[in-house]
Amino acid sequence: MAGRALSRALRILPVSLAASLAAQNPSADEQAVLVAYRQMEQADRNGDGQLWFSLRDRKTLDSMDARVKEMILQGGRARPSVHYEALAAKVRGSQAVLAGKLTDPEGGTTQYGTVLFKLEDQSWKVAREQWSDRPFDPFLLSAWLPPGEGAFLRDGAPWKAIAHAMVNTQVLAKSEMPWRIQATMDESFVYVRFEANAQLLAPGSKLEPQAGRTGSTGGPPSPPPMRIKILPASEPPVTDPDYVISVMDLVSTRRGFDTRDRAEGNYSVAYSLLVKNGAGDEIFESTIGEDADSLLLAVQDRFIDIKLPLNGLGIENPQKDQVEMEEADSVARVLPFKVEAYVVK
Repeated sequence: MAGRALSRALRILPVSLAASLAAQNPSADEQAVLVAYRQMEQADRNGDGQLWFSLRDRKTLDSMDARVKEMILQGGRARPSVHYEALAAKVRGSQAVLAGKLTDPEGGTTQYGTVLFKLEDQSWKVAREQWSDRPFDPFLLSAWLPPGEGAFLRDGAPWKAIAHAMVNTQVLAKSEMPWRIQATMDESFVYVRFEANAQLLAPGSKLEPQAGRTGSTGGPPSPPPMRIKILPASEPPVTDPDYVISVMDLVSTRRGFDTRDRAEGNYSVAYSLLVKNGAGDEIFESTIGEDADSLLLAVQDRFIDIKLPLNGLGIENPQKDQVEMEEADSVARVLPFKVEAYVVK
């Protein structure tokens, strides 16, 4: 499994291991992204709040609370020995994603980070970052910088032509299943659609303060988590990777202060897509809501639509590699099914 993950990473990325970043003569855009990453290191080493702000995009800065901004401007804890090592980078147009390793000898810590950059005012700015004590999964890089539209989307996403998964009638009747499930794939993505029996709350919908106490949006139950099994056609046989995807609605809280300087919260609906690997480790999360957009998750009317990049899943040839889906819960309400490749109309 580890060997296959590494080979996937090398296929996905135009710039791979840290040594290769220097040896392969990166493009001008890749060099500029590396410069921005080094500036992140400089801000960390010096505890430089001004430099930290200058490296973030406008959306990140606009979403920050004024008091948090003030604290950062006053300067943070300097870590003069911290080292940022670039492991992999990928640039597409005005966006770039970089995976790196952060080592702090004085603190005795090592972290792995993935940073999404956006080109803004002719400079690369940090739009999003994620840090962990574990190395990145190749899926994350493709998820943060996904490919362009595939044939299915170019044809207008004709879901009416895609078969529904069959309900396990030994567990419950068709009328008792709150969700219908479809899936297909093309040269760019695996597409999954959950269709609810009732209208879904739109992302960003306002909720009453009671939602903050109960943690419930009042919407329907979450769709079942689904396991995606990849059966590659490559030889010799390799361990077949699998992933588990799940979607749930959340109560999103925006903290602020009222006119009397008292803390208050505003509550709204958000939806979160979680992706776990075969070992059960969470490798990706994407949230859509009042202040959050997603490239891979959409919620509208009764539908939840998910896109999963083929490269991130390790699918090289959607016409030959097989993809199967099954419910990940112990009691399967949906029968396992094969994800058929979309046929261009």
